[in-house]
Amino acid sequence: MATKDDKHIIRQIKKGDVAAYSVLIDRYRHMVFTLAMQLLKNEADAEEVAQDAFLKAYRGLDKFEGRSSFSTWIYRIAYHQAISKLRKLKHREVAYEDEYKSYEESDVAEELGKDILEIQDRARFLQMALDKIKGEEATILTLFYFEELKTEEIAKITGLSVSNVKVRLHRGRQSLLKELKIALKKETTSLL
Repeated sequence: MATKDDKHIIRQIKKGDVAAYSVLIDRYRHMVFTLAMQLLKNEADAEEVAQDAFLKAYRGLDKFEGRSSFSTWIYRIAYHQAISKLRKLKHREVAYEDEYKSYEESDVAEELGKDILEIQDRARFLQMALDKIKGEEATILTLFYFEELKTEEIAKITGLSVSNVKVRLHRGRQSLLKELKIALKKETTSLL
């Protein structure tokens, strides 16, 4: 369900208060941009997708019935806009280069110890690892961990089944762990 506040703002917009839409944009723009960025890995394209998503949502606001939250609705629009943009850009897509093909499967995090990395460093490494993960897996991880959405909400946004979201979440966690090990090993090597 849309929050009372969102519903109130949407009623205002439908009554002609176009300026009220800026409240919704301010509230959700960061996450919409983040979702687009996770899929597209390009700031300019992500910004374009975010703008297109908000424009599309505004134009379709009369169709919004409030059965889901506005956030779920706008995230779904942004997700599909990003997928469409990705398909258009696919012919220009550069093959992913695996810079670190030969890494050992040792538990790098254990070697470094739990207390070595500061909280900011952890966030930086998580973001670095997340940036290396394929778009859809990164999006699902972002929605689940950073936006704290339930798998059912992610399914609504992505159009996937709940079980498919769970599978991709599991695969995403595995990919995240792999990329974290690579990033941490590279950091460790540069320190030595």
